[in-house]
Amino acid sequence: MNLFPIESDEVRCGSQGIAQDCSGFSFGSKTSTVILVCILTVPLWNACSAPPEEPNASDIDNAPIETSPTTGQGMEFFHGSFEEALASAEQLEKLVFVDVYTMWCGPCIVMQETVFPIPEVGDYFNERFVNLKLDMEDEEQNGPEIGTRYKIGVVPTYLILDSEGNEMGRASGGASASQFIEMISRVLGDSLSTFEEMQATYDAGERSTEFLQQFLMDAIVELAFREIDNQDIDSVRAYFEEGEKYKKIAVEYFASRPFEDLINETDARLVMHFHERTSRGDELVEFVLEHYEEFLAVSSESAMAQFTLNTTLGAVADAARAGDEEFTTYIEALDTHPLSRAVEHERNRYPDSRLLPERMRYSWETDFLMAKGDWDGLFEVYKKRFEKWGENATASHYEWASRELLQSDNPKHHKAAAEYGSQAYELDGKDPYIAVGYISALMAIEKSVEAQQVAEEYRSGLSDSEVDKSSLETFNRITSSMFEEESEATSDGESL
Repeated sequence: MNLFPIESDEVRCGSQGIAQDCSGFSFGSKTSTVILVCILTVPLWNACSAPPEEPNASDIDNAPIETSPTTGQGMEFFHGSFEEALASAEQLEKLVFVDVYTMWCGPCIVMQETVFPIPEVGDYFNERFVNLKLDMEDEEQNGPEIGTRYKIGVVPTYLILDSEGNEMGRASGGASASQFIEMISRVLGDSLSTFEEMQATYDAGERSTEFLQQFLMDAIVELAFREIDNQDIDSVRAYFEEGEKYKKIAVEYFASRPFEDLINETDARLVMHFHERTSRGDELVEFVLEHYEEFLAVSSESAMAQFTLNTTLGAVADAARAGDEEFTTYIEALDTHPLSRAVEHERNRYPDSRLLPERMRYSWETDFLMAKGDWDGLFEVYKKRFEKWGENATASHYEWASRELLQSDNPKHHKAAAEYGSQAYELDGKDPYIAVGYISALMAIEKSVEAQQVAEEYRSGLSDSEVDKSSLETFNRITSSMFEEESEATSDGESL
C-alpha cells in the first residue's frame, strides 16, 4: 500500500521499513512540508526527489471501468458523486464501499485490473454495497476534501460507510480476491482473525513451505487493519517496523527455496508484494525479470508491469544519486523484450505515468548531473527545458530549478537561480516555499536588502484567512532563521 503525503513539520521518507530522513536542501527548500512514508509499493524515490510534472500532460479518462450488475460479472461501480452514492445506498438499503485510490498507486492499479473484475468478488460486493471509486487527487470528484474528511493517509484504502456517510470500518492494501473478501468480511464482523494462532505456530518453529506461504499471505491481511496516525512519526515508525518484520520473514523464505520453485501463483504474489521495492541488481529481482514470461503465466500483466518498472525506478534513482551513468542503462533496458511489455502496458494504462522510461530520465537526469558536480550541464538542461516549455512552465518548475542551481558554487548559477526564483514568485506569490526560495536566491547573490523587501511584500500580501495565516506562520518560521544567520554573518564581518 502507499501512505499518502500529509502536512507535517519534517520531510521524512521511508520504504520497506522505518521512516528515515530524506536529504534536505539549502535555503528555500521545502524542509518542512511533508511526511511521505511509503510501504512496499510506493515510488518513494520518485516522490522524494522527482521534479514537478512536465507541463501539457495529456488528459486521460480516469473513469472506472463499469461492469454489469449481473451475477458473475465482477464489481459494479456507481456512476455519480459521493453524495449520490450515499443516496443510492439509502434507497437500495445497502452500505457503501469506497475504493480510495490514486493513479500512481501500484497496488491500486493491480486491484482494479485483476481483482475487482473477478466474478466471485462481484458476487460478494454487488449484493451488499453501492461501490464507488474515488480518486484521492481528483478535484472534480472532490477527492482531496473527502480524503481529508475521512483522514485517508494510505492508498488504497477501502472504506465501509452507512448511507449517511458514517464510517463502519476500513482496510487497506493490495490483496488477492480471497484476501480482499476476507478483509471486508472482518470489517463487517462476519469473520474473525486467526492470525494469533498462526504467529504462535511460527514462533514455535514451524517452517514448512505450505505453512510459510499461508503465514505470509495472512500477514498481508493482518497488516491491512493496522491503524496509523500520520501526524505521529512514532506511530508511522511502529507501523513500518511491523511491516519490516514480515518482509524479513518473506526474504528468508524466498532464500530458502530454489528460485525456480517460486514460479507459482502464491509465491509470485508474495514476491510482488514483499519484493517490489527492491531495486534491479537484487538476485531475486533479476531472476523474475529473466523469467518474465513464466512469472507472467502465474501472475498478471499489471502486477508484472508494476514490479518491473518499480524495481527499475529504484535502480535508476540509486545510480543517478551516485552519479553513475548506469542509470541510463537501466532505462534503456526497458526498450528490450520482454521488459518492453511492462512499458507498453503502463503506457496504455496511463500515458503520463512517471514509471515510463522518458519520465524516469526526465526525473533523474538532474540528480545525476548534481551528483557528478556537472553544474554547467544542469544549467544547460534547465535552459533547454524552459525554452521547450515556454509559457507552460509553472511556478513549481522555476522553484525547483532555482533550488537545485543554488547548490552550485558558481555565481553564474546563483544568478540564474535568482532569475528562476523571481519567475516562480511572479507566478505564485502566495506559496510560502516559493517566496522563501526566491529570498534564498537573492541572499545567495548578496542582495539581502532586496530579500528583506520581498519578505515584507509577501507578508503584506496575505489576508486574514486561515490558509494565509498558516502560510505566514510557515514563512516566518523559515525566514526568521535565515535572516538571523545573515545578521550574525554581517555582525561578524563588521567586527573583523
